[in-house]
Amino acid sequence: MEAYNKWVDSFIKEKALLSPKEINKKRLFINIVVFTFFYASAYIPICIWFHYNSGLNAVICTLILLPSILFVIQKGYFTLGIHLYLLLITSMCLYLMNTTGGLWGSPFTSQWLSIPFILAILVSTRGTAFLYLLISVLAMSYFGVSQIMGRHFQLDMNKEFILHFNTIAQIGFLLTIFLVALTFDGTSKKAYEKVNELRANAELQNEIIAKEKERSDNLLLNILPAEVMEELKNTGKTHAKNYDLVTVLFADMVDFTRISEEMAPEVLVSCIDDYFQMMDNITSKYGVEKIKTVGDAYICAAGLNTGSSNNPVEMIHVALEILAATNRMSEERTALNKPVFQLRIGIHSGPLVAGVVGIKKFAYDIWGDTVNTAARMQQNGEPGKINISGTTRDLVKHRFHCDYRGRVDVKNKGLIDMYYVEGKK
Repeated sequence: MEAYNKWVDSFIKEKALLSPKEINKKRLFINIVVFTFFYASAYIPICIWFHYNSGLNAVICTLILLPSILFVIQKGYFTLGIHLYLLLITSMCLYLMNTTGGLWGSPFTSQWLSIPFILAILVSTRGTAFLYLLISVLAMSYFGVSQIMGRHFQLDMNKEFILHFNTIAQIGFLLTIFLVALTFDGTSKKAYEKVNELRANAELQNEIIAKEKERSDNLLLNILPAEVMEELKNTGKTHAKNYDLVTVLFADMVDFTRISEEMAPEVLVSCIDDYFQMMDNITSKYGVEKIKTVGDAYICAAGLNTGSSNNPVEMIHVALEILAATNRMSEERTALNKPVFQLRIGIHSGPLVAGVVGIKKFAYDIWGDTVNTAARMQQNGEPGKINISGTTRDLVKHRFHCDYRGRVDVKNKGLIDMYYVEGKK
């Protein structure tokens, strides 16, 4: 069967340029031509046995013309081959009806007149189908009216011949219809299977796309706040946003430059990563936005993504947990003979601007005097201490014990009230 299918496909030129529907139409037509050839051969012994010479000549003519039609198709003239076949079948039906009993004497032969217009609908055009339908209607009307008027089409053939002849005609007609139905049933099943395959592939692709989207969103969330990410995805750009009250924390590692000079680069990076991962976990716990790291400095802000007016209190909780975790890490790392750092933390609260700048390697950042003041709080603090401004202290004094340091002269800022956070009340 595979070899036969390959042989059938050899008649279809430029197959790669055709749609699956067009290919199936051409396969159907070639199969019909091949079937007609073998079907017509079945009339030969009957015509010889009953000495039906005119019928034998018609059958032989058909058997000669059918390979010629395949030859025409092989040369690329598919449409011409279709018209030749339809014309041949119509002519043979009219001829056999005229020599075997007209419309009433050969009813099953007359059924074959429906094959050309049915086949034309399937493999040709509606105009061609209408033409052969008209020929069939006119021919059967002619034979019917002629017999009503008294004309005798019956040759000197006995009833046994008529029986055999009409039986073969009926079987051939049924087999042809079955072949057409079988072809289109197979096509529909293949189409259904293809649709299911495409649907399954589409679902798989959608699942992959959804997973990749989730991965990309998670990657973006590691770079940008959710609100900024959505704006960037929807509009392709972002706008800086003003905030009335945000609390900014700066933390850096004490004596980092001196200690790092004695460490191998890979050990240094691993050490920094341990401390920054610890801070990432704590800031994530409180919903505090990590802004960036600069060398040994860690910068984060509370109140950007939540809009909470209680963000100074949240940030003090973050700072206390960071110091507590740093102390635990120091004990563990000392026991393992690993480098240990102390942290100096500074916090200030106030208005600022946040957003994304540039068009490459997007970086979410914050600007304003609040940021600069928080950096000064860290620079003027002490190791293992949380140094906060008077502004922040006024916002958290009901929750935390704060030790007043006095007014400290800060570069480019003048005198600023500073406090060390001692713990919760």
